[in-house]
Amino acid sequence: MFDIDNDEALLPSELDDLFSTAPENPWTSDLYKDSAERNVLGGLSLEGFLSKWALMTLLDPANSFANLVYVGYSGDFNSAFTITRKRRVDRKKQQTQRNVFQCYVFGPKGSGKTALLQSFLGRQPSDALPTNSDRFAANTVEPSDGTRKTLVLREIPEGDVRSLLNNKESLAPCDAAVFVYDSCDEFSWQRARDLLVQVASHGENTGYEVPCLIVAAKDDLDQSPVALQESTRVSQDMGIETPIPISVKLKDLNNIFCRIVHAAQRPHLSIPETEAGKTRRQYRQLLNRSLMVVSVGAAIGVVGVAAYRVYAARRNSSS
Repeated sequence: MFDIDNDEALLPSELDDLFSTAPENPWTSDLYKDSAERNVLGGLSLEGFLSKWALMTLLDPANSFANLVYVGYSGDFNSAFTITRKRRVDRKKQQTQRNVFQCYVFGPKGSGKTALLQSFLGRQPSDALPTNSDRFAANTVEPSDGTRKTLVLREIPEGDVRSLLNNKESLAPCDAAVFVYDSCDEFSWQRARDLLVQVASHGENTGYEVPCLIVAAKDDLDQSPVALQESTRVSQDMGIETPIPISVKLKDLNNIFCRIVHAAQRPHLSIPETEAGKTRRQYRQLLNRSLMVVSVGAAIGVVGVAAYRVYAARRNSSS
């Protein structure tokens, strides 16, 4: 109906026509401009359109609902939106029913975060538009189980991490986190490691732990032996997967996007544990064992008293 040239993609002018009955085109802001895959003419395919709408629903569900009304959606609104349970419950249940996953992408400046997002949309790093807001990339992913999931990558600038983590619930909307570092730069790894510890500590302190992956970017360049050894050691110490090497330049992404979805689908796994977290866990285990010993001891004492009373009663009756 709105695809006037029948090229199976909506051009910007055709999108404006689609949203002509709305107060404005909701996708003209910097937040959405560069967030989905486009063809060479700037048109959105059906996959790109649905991915961008999923992003809008994730970020602003009320606006998403309103725009469905504006464009004349005639289907069942109850089936158009699905309210999922809290991620904390997913972790306890050790499974999730979500079809849309949000992944925070952390890393120092120059590590390859933007390049990762651009590759997710089939574009070159140089194609990234300048933006003063958060950068998002949304696309569909087909995991090994044959289902189709929508993955939303949110790039977190290094300078914004502190303000992000000042909010206790900042990780509540996050299904997985990726920590990108330049694999040929030891300092880049050190910064990524510090960010990983900060995010992991925040999750432990707030209860919003998230599965985490480490990405060793620029694998086509000479690797830093120190960064390789240290990143492997830290990942093992924290109980998560060893760093995943990728090269955007060579288009060798090591199935990273499916691996992110795989981690998000198992919210109880790949949770990094800091040294402070290990200490607290060991203390809780020791406390629980102590309470169990006390409970068993008390139970034995009660049984012993009861048995003695029975014995005493029988002795008195026999005499």
